[in-house]
Amino acid sequence: MYDFIMSSRYNHNQETTHRSIIPCVASKLLVLVCDYVPGLSSYFFWNHEIDALKNRSFKEDMTITPLPLPKEVFGIEEPMKIDGLEIFDHKNKEYNPIPEKQKFLCARDFTEAYSARRITPTQVCEKLIDNINQSCSEACDPPLYGMYQYHQDDIMAQAEASTTRYIQEQSLGPLDGVPVAIKDELDVEGYETQLGTSFFNRGNPASRDAFLIKKLKDQGAIIIGKTNMGFGITTSNPNMHITRNPYNSDHYCGGSSGGSACVVSSGLCPIAIGCDAGGSIRIPSSFCGIYGLKPTYGRISSTGDFQLCNSVGVAGPMAACVDDLALTYYAVAGQDAEDPKTLFQPSPTLHGIHHTNTLSDLKIGIFSEWNKQVVDPAITYALQTFINEFKLRGAEFIEIDIPELEDARIAHLITVTSEFCTTMNGYKKYLHLLSPLNIVNIATYNNMNASDYIKAQHVRTRMMRNISVIFSGVNLILTPTCAITAPPICPRALKYSGIGEIDSSVTSNGMMYTHLANFIGIPAITIPAGYNDKDLPIGLQFMAKWYDEAMLLRIAKASEEILGCKRRKPSEKYWFGDLL
Repeated sequence: MYDFIMSSRYNHNQETTHRSIIPCVASKLLVLVCDYVPGLSSYFFWNHEIDALKNRSFKEDMTITPLPLPKEVFGIEEPMKIDGLEIFDHKNKEYNPIPEKQKFLCARDFTEAYSARRITPTQVCEKLIDNINQSCSEACDPPLYGMYQYHQDDIMAQAEASTTRYIQEQSLGPLDGVPVAIKDELDVEGYETQLGTSFFNRGNPASRDAFLIKKLKDQGAIIIGKTNMGFGITTSNPNMHITRNPYNSDHYCGGSSGGSACVVSSGLCPIAIGCDAGGSIRIPSSFCGIYGLKPTYGRISSTGDFQLCNSVGVAGPMAACVDDLALTYYAVAGQDAEDPKTLFQPSPTLHGIHHTNTLSDLKIGIFSEWNKQVVDPAITYALQTFINEFKLRGAEFIEIDIPELEDARIAHLITVTSEFCTTMNGYKKYLHLLSPLNIVNIATYNNMNASDYIKAQHVRTRMMRNISVIFSGVNLILTPTCAITAPPICPRALKYSGIGEIDSSVTSNGMMYTHLANFIGIPAITIPAGYNDKDLPIGLQFMAKWYDEAMLLRIAKASEEILGCKRRKPSEKYWFGDLL
C-alpha cells in the first residue's frame, strides 16, 4: 500500500530527524472527522501543496507512460553484444565468489551443491519450510513475519521435480532448485493476490502465473510463496503483521516490498521479487542491506501484476548478491505480446557486468546539493568512501544539476496517488477495511482532478528531456538510496497494530532519492554500502539511462567487491540461511 499523506517537501537545510507521527488512535478519529466535517479532506489536500502546479502552464506535450520514444531522441540503441545466462556458467573464469567470511547463500551455492550430489532441492526445502515456520512464530520472539502465504505441498512438489532433474542431469539452468519468494502483488497460480489487504481476491486464487513468475518457473526456480506487503515505506500493515528488520527487530524493514527484503536479508532465500512505484524495491533493500533493481519501465512484463499505479510501478529482483540480481533480471526481462509497453525495448544483455577491475570508461554524475540532504551523517561518510574507491578504479565524477526536482516530486505524487485512488475507487464497498490512514489518503487525494494529472504529465515530459541531456554527458547518477536508515518501530504501532501509523518525515526522507526513477521510467539500483553506529545497513543508489540495466549491474558488482568482507549478516537469532 502507499501512505503518502503529508510527506513534506525537500528541505535543503534539513538538520533534524523530528518524527511527525499521526498517533494510531488519533488516525481512527481522523477518519470519523473526515466523514462528518465537510471540506476537511480538501484542507489536507491544499495544505499538502499539491496544488503547486495548478496555476502553471507548460509547453511540453504530455507523457502518460515514460517510454523513451522515439528511441533515437533518447539515445537508445540495440546492444552491440548480447550476453545472457551463459556468463554464469560454472566454468566461466570471470566469476568471482563472494568472500566466505560474510557469506550470504547465492544461487550458485545451491546449484553447485545439487550438481555435486551433496544435497537435493527436496532436502533444502524441507529445512526451508521449518525455517519459514520458525521465522513467523513466537519462538523467534519477536517474529520477523517476512512470509505471508506459503503452501508447503506446492513447495515440496516443485522441489521433488527439481531433484528429479538433477538426478537425470537435466538441470534447467542457474536458477533450477533455487528458492525465490514473491511479493503479494503478482499472481502465482494457486495463491490469492491480496496486495496486503483483507479483501482483494479473498477466496479467489490466481488461475495462472504472472508472466514474470512463469519465466522463473521455466528456469526451474522454486516459488516458495508470497511475502508480506507493507503499508507505505515501513511495512506497518494492520491487516497482516509488521515485518521486522533482521538487523534490528525494533526497526522497520522498509516497504512496500518489505517482506521480500526481509526474507532475503534473513537468509530464508537468496532471491525475491518486489514491485516499485516510488522506491518500494530500493527502500527496503537499502534498509535490509541487500541489492535491489528497479528496472526500466516496460523492461519486465506487468501481465499478472496487480498494479495499483500503472504508469510508475514495475516489478524487479531483490537479492543477496549481484550475480543473483543479474541472472534473475535477465531471466524475467524481455518482450511479452500481452504487454505492449515491453515491445519497444532493445534486447536485454548482461554484457560487461563482470568488467570491474577498471572503471576508467565511466563518468558518474553527482548532484552534491541534493546528496547533502541526508539525515544520518553515516550515509554521507559511506557515499564519500565509495566515491573515493571508484576514483581509485578510474571512474570520473562530474558535478551535475538536476533542474526542477521539486516539480518532479509533486508531479510524481500527483501521478501515483491519482492512479492509486482510481484503482481503489473501484472497490468502494471495501474501503472501510483499509487502515484509517489509507482511508484518509484516498479521501484527500480524491480532491485531485483531471487538470492536476495532465499537468503532472507535462512535467514528466520535461523531466525526461532534462535527464536525457544529463545522460548525454554521464553514464550514471549516484545518490544515497534514502536520507535515513531503517526507522524504529513506534511502540504505539505495536500496541494498536490494527490501526497503523504514518510518519511524514520518514516517508519524505525515505523517498527523497527514489521517486525520480519511477516518474521518468529510468532504471535504478541500490547497493549495500556499510552500516551506521547502530549497525543498521546503509544503501547507495545508482541511476542509468533507459534500458541500461547492464551498466547498473556492472557498478553494483564493483561495489560488491569494494564492500567485500566488511559486509555482515544479521545476528544468529534472525539468520535462517544455513540451508546447505
